[in-house]
Amino acid sequence: MAERKLGRGLDSLLGVPRAKGGEEVTPIPVTELRRSPFQPRQEFDEGKLQELAASIKESGVLQPILVRPSGTGYEIVAGERRFRAAEKAGLKEIPALIRPYSDEDVLVLSLVENVQRADLNPIDKAQAYQRLVKHLGATQADIAQKLGLNSATVSNMLRLLELPSEVKDLVRNGALTMGHARALLALPDEVEQLKMAERVIREGLSVRAVEEFARRDEGARAATPKRRKNPRKTPQVAALEADLRAHLGTKVSIQDRRGKGRITIEYYSPDDFERVVQLIRGDGEQGYSLP
Repeated sequence: MAERKLGRGLDSLLGVPRAKGGEEVTPIPVTELRRSPFQPRQEFDEGKLQELAASIKESGVLQPILVRPSGTGYEIVAGERRFRAAEKAGLKEIPALIRPYSDEDVLVLSLVENVQRADLNPIDKAQAYQRLVKHLGATQADIAQKLGLNSATVSNMLRLLELPSEVKDLVRNGALTMGHARALLALPDEVEQLKMAERVIREGLSVRAVEEFARRDEGARAATPKRRKNPRKTPQVAALEADLRAHLGTKVSIQDRRGKGRITIEYYSPDDFERVVQLIRGDGEQGYSLP
């Protein structure tokens, strides 16, 4: 089901009244403003920013941005494009409405602003949905209700994050459509998905052609006897894995084949990486970081 247009507007979506005559618009120095970590848009078109900056130089900022108090300054809730353009135009202050929004309000407002006023690419949109799910405890049904979408639309969007990073970059920059991306998900693994994505770009394949290839591939795999990918682990290897997991506090996998193999240790953040390295080294030395 295609996404429905979000016609209810930013403020009505969250039950927040629009700025009225009595609501004060406050000029805020640009040095006191910071970008929101909940901003779903990862890339801003430089050409369009320059055009907006030229317009602001000529006529000023015609619509105030929306901010919330944050530390000693303010965090941008809606209007980051205007803020960036105002910086380029050399403005020292920018008009703003100050409101005490929660994190959930900020993320939903940022999403809706980007969807309504400038198309957000599918990957950035999916990552914003994922933030609502993971960090704010929202369900897919909650997201669908807040954004005026069908639950299946949200589910399909989140599935795009299962694609390899190279394919997600192609979707983000417009080289692949969302239809192509969804069709690629039917392929069995990341290697096949990336190969087909490259074929789509090289040969100009349609979404239907990718879907047909995926169906044929699935049929061929169904007709091929399955082989066990990983040999069963011995009790000794399984016990060693458990010991290492307990010692390192993270997932550890040992793959052994006749005395040769690999040990895989997972980490989930730069801090976690440094912690695991210190435990392996056993010397307490700090300062390890990822390249």
